Amino acid sequence: MPVVRRPIAVVVSRFPLVTETFILRELIEMERQGQPVVLVPLLREFPDVVHREAGPWVDRALYTPFFSFAILMANARALTRMPKRYLRLLARVLWGTLSRPGTFVRTGALFPKCVYLAERLREEDIAHVHAHFATYPATAAFVISELTGIPYSLTVHAHDIFVSRALLRRKLASASFVRTISRFNRRFLERLYPDLADRFQVIPVGVDPEFRGRKRARHRGGAPALLCVAALKPYKGLPVLVEACRLLRNQGRRVRCDVVGEGPQRKELEAMILRARLQHDFRLLGARPQHEVSRRLPGASVIVLPSVVAPDGQMDGIPVALMEAMAAARPVIASRLSGVPELVEDGVNGLLVPPGDAAGLAEAIRSMTAYPARARQMGERGREKVRRAFRLDVSVARLLRRIDECTPSDDRLAARLSVSTWPGGAGTRLGIRRVHDGRDSTVAGLLVPGDVRPAEIALKVHRPRPDQSAPPHERARREFEALRRLEATFAGTAGFGVPRVLHLDGDAVAMETCAGTPLDVLVRRARRGGEGAALADALQRVGGWLSLFQRATAREATARDALDRLVDRARVNLEACAAGGLDRMLGRRLERRLDELARDARSSAGSLVGRHGDFWPGNVYVAGDKVQVIDFEGVGEGHAAEDVAYFLLQLDVFHSLPGLRRAGARMAAAFLEGYGAGTFSPAAYALCRAAAGLQVLRRPPDGGGVRDWWRRRALQRLLLTA
Repeated sequence: MPVVRRPIAVVVSRFPLVTETFILRELIEMERQGQPVVLVPLLREFPDVVHREAGPWVDRALYTPFFSFAILMANARALTRMPKRYLRLLARVLWGTLSRPGTFVRTGALFPKCVYLAERLREEDIAHVHAHFATYPATAAFVISELTGIPYSLTVHAHDIFVSRALLRRKLASASFVRTISRFNRRFLERLYPDLADRFQVIPVGVDPEFRGRKRARHRGGAPALLCVAALKPYKGLPVLVEACRLLRNQGRRVRCDVVGEGPQRKELEAMILRARLQHDFRLLGARPQHEVSRRLPGASVIVLPSVVAPDGQMDGIPVALMEAMAAARPVIASRLSGVPELVEDGVNGLLVPPGDAAGLAEAIRSMTAYPARARQMGERGREKVRRAFRLDVSVARLLRRIDECTPSDDRLAARLSVSTWPGGAGTRLGIRRVHDGRDSTVAGLLVPGDVRPAEIALKVHRPRPDQSAPPHERARREFEALRRLEATFAGTAGFGVPRVLHLDGDAVAMETCAGTPLDVLVRRARRGGEGAALADALQRVGGWLSLFQRATAREATARDALDRLVDRARVNLEACAAGGLDRMLGRRLERRLDELARDARSSAGSLVGRHGDFWPGNVYVAGDKVQVIDFEGVGEGHAAEDVAYFLLQLDVFHSLPGLRRAGARMAAAFLEGYGAGTFSPAAYALCRAAAGLQVLRRPPDGGGVRDWWRRRALQRLLLTA
């Protein structure tokens, strides 16, 4: 039976950050290995430079404000349901940070958000929470775990244990395990908390061992080129590098140095560079995206990172910038501190100097640049060291194995996959993004490991229902065959498509998932303002999809019989609504309205085309200029107006609130513009719209409450004016 991994949440302080590429890479690698991830940043950053790999994660991340009505209500519910636990937990985290006023205030501001996140992550069936850094992300993970029982773990890096240790013991003790990125960090924690030593496990951060191909270093103006990739912060020791370059210049040995990074020390460093008269040889390039940094590496003679211990105790862990340089076979020079010697072996795959020793750093640079053959050998050995001990895929696999021990497999879905003849079901590791239980089917979004990237698969299992038109296996076969035909229909058609079907197994269909965002989500966003123009463009393309679908499935026949069947279904639905409590007077009015529309529509039947059967915004996915449609179990033949009327009715319900109807009319006009001239009469459209309304009205309430009441009232009003 395959192991089915439920989604985990990864909590970080801020996202996106140009300096935390190691976290971004781990997220991508986790999903490549089949572990679905929900990224939870505590703050959203808007930096000038964003790594292009971060773009999709920005769109997916679970961002939350510090305060909102939803957060207020989540805290009210938690306080009502478990007052003792809520108040005890709040007191515990505040008392643990009381010795540091800044941390105390920020923790108090963070707590309500953590309570809301606990509720959200429980609703999303998160199996485990992993926090990067033992500061505020670990505090959030601790609060979430205390409120929900979801286990958590954390990765400790550097400043989060060297500088800020408020509430640290409690967070470490409550975690399922604590990952340290170096043996140095583990020994540091073991000295602080010897009774917790069994929780600490060394799993280093890793990089792709093929990070960059080797090229010959370029010397600008005949001088060796140094490259330093570091934030402009005190613990990076950049003043030491400026002084080392000045000493080399005074010795008659000119070097040119580029520093990639940004930070609060910029003005101080610029002043130092001017005083040392190095403004032509020492450049502060600012932050750069990852792909640009990787292009610069091969052109550098030496990669230098002169880290020091800052006055507040902050220092590097094992800098990923050094791993990247060594993976690119570049010779490196670094400081002998923290976990750096675990990566850089002095005289073997690089050179180490005492922290803060400018003269020693200058001598190491002179030695490395004076003997290029020796430097190349060190670069080759560095590449082998990264391949052997700091591979990203190996590190992530070890981390996931540890998380797997804390999170049981989804046995229900694993059993379903084990009996399936779908080839993907034979895998030993599958991730499950979500499970949606609908009225007539269960859809599981699966993440299947891949060599380069994971495959996103939807496994749809049809279920029986009382009013079913066909048994589950028949609906599954119908959907499978419809998708196969439509794949050929849309092949070569830019911008339009359906999910690629993979396998049919009894009542289950496996297919690729659609990229993009469901249209109903875009409609709800537009109702809040700001995206109306983009939504109108999307709706125009959706109309074009339906028009193409109908043209490709049209038959040389009139749709009079289809209208008769539609009227019969509408009468059955009206009877079901009446039995379900529909107002008797309203029911009689709807019955008379249906009779009038049926008489008018039969005089101009229109054309017979393929009918989707459930063509509403939630079954449409939009990604850029591409539109894909899902859910074809109800596909068949019908009147051309059926899908149009069903879609526009749903669109009207979305815009039924006062003040939204004008916007709804614009959205409907955009859809019809894309659809083009219809082949049906207004009378046929009105009949189809009335039948669609009765079909939706018959469904059981969706959770109840004011929202569902308003939706049903809006449907009744729209039915009477169809």
